[in-house]
Formats: sequence, C-alpha cells, structure tokens
Amino acid sequence: MTAVRSGHGTDLVWPAVVPAEAAVRTVARRLPPGAQLSARLYHHPFAGMAFLCGTDTRRSRWLAPARPLLASVLVDLVSGRAFLTDPWDADELTTRAAALSASSGDALWSEAAPVLRDPAPRVTEDEAVAAGHALLPGLLARRRRLDLLERAELTQTPVRFGKPNWWVTGRSGERTVEVVVDALSGRHYVRSA
Repeated sequence: MTAVRSGHGTDLVWPAVVPAEAAVRTVARRLPPGAQLSARLYHHPFAGMAFLCGTDTRRSRWLAPARPLLASVLVDLVSGRAFLTDPWDADELTTRAAALSASSGDALWSEAAPVLRDPAPRVTEDEAVAAGHALLPGLLARRRRLDLLERAELTQTPVRFGKPNWWVTGRSGERTVEVVVDALSGRHYVRSA
C-alpha cells in the first residue's frame, strides 16, 4: 500500500471559507445578548481519495456495457467514516502556516482562548482506503440499478489534509459555551452550552 502523502500534523489544509466573525455570529444568535465569545481555528484530519469504479464488460447481451465512474471519497481519520464528495483538487489545499496566519488577523481570534491541538488520527491508511472502498457498492447500486461492483481502483495516493473548523468558546451569563463551527459550510455542533 502506498503511504499517505503527509504524516500526523500534516501541513496541507483546506482554507477556511467561513471567517471567525461569521462563526461567532452563528453562535451568538442562539444565545442571550451579551455573550463573550472568541474563535480559534483547528484542523480535523481527513484523507481524500478517488476510485475508478466499473467495468467494460457487458452486464447482459441486451444492455450496453457500463461506463466507468469516478468516485471522490473523503475519510474522517478520527472516526473512520467515509463520505462521497464532489470532485476536489489537491491544488486547492494550502499550508497550515498560511491558513493560521490568515485567521490570526481576524478580529475575533483570541490568544486568551484555550490552546487547541488538532485531533490525532486513529485510522491507518489501509483502514481509510477500506472504508472508502466499502462506500462504493451502495453508490453503484443507486447509480447503476444494482449493477455489481466488479472492481474499484484507487486512482492516486490518498492525500491527508486538515479540514478547518472554528472552536467558538466563551461565557453566556453563568454558562460556559463551546461550539464547533465548520469553517467550510458554517454548520455548527454544540459541545456545551
């Protein structure tokens, strides 16, 4: 098996689309007025891969052969869950230093906020590729009307990168607030409030 292109603490990350101000506004809208909030950027480890699925053989003599299908897959390297995604380009990734530098100029970035460490990957490359491969029969069943998966080939070495999230923390009255806001979509996940 080929090695993932970068080790733990990878330097490749997706750049944040949602700025810290928008992440804090998302959380503040759901709290009483006067909440004191700050945001810190961290990166969740993922592996991106693409599989070429399909066959050039005939399914029957009355049906044309199925055309190959390219499936782009992301695998969460902490939980092991695989997700089908739109095609993406590794050239869209940036360095961690550039992403952190861009976010540190943010008005709501707080050096007083708790120090964050990116989650440590718990899934090996072989397990990530297996999780991505396991996702494919369901895809083909939906796209090809129960066509059997005869083969799926990994088209390139998996790319390890960090997905940006904002860790929004603070106080609202007597309560501690901790919310993760996805820095790509703006969705949020409450840790405590």
